[in-house]
Amino acid sequence: MKAIGPTGAVFFAELNLESSADAESARTFREIEKFPAISRDIAMIVPENLSHEKIISTIESAHEPLLSRVELFDVFSGGAQQNFGAGKKSMAYALTYRDKTRTLTNEEITVVHAKIRERLQRELGVELRE
Repeated sequence: MKAIGPTGAVFFAELNLESSADAESARTFREIEKFPAISRDIAMIVPENLSHEKIISTIESAHEPLLSRVELFDVFSGGAQQNFGAGKKSMAYALTYRDKTRTLTNEEITVVHAKIRERLQRELGVELRE
């Protein structure tokens, strides 16, 4: 009889299937959106001490059903006193609007977006940038 053995390196791995099953059950999936989103930006000059959380809270408290996402994408502060005034900074947000049942029109989004802009001005006293 001839002995049979490996002809190259042998690798070994141990898998814990119970752990991977737990990770699998924790995943959530959602359907891909059928209708397109529309994004609009809001740029504003705000007091240096106004927090991102306060701005987000003010935007979300409008409870606009078409607003699906708010994302901060720019903060400019520090040496900007000559541009904005002492104690101020510039912040810019991307707001995404979407309806799950239909395609939105620009006119619908313009109305909702204007309400959110007015709310920011009224409640936080921000200066909107064009």
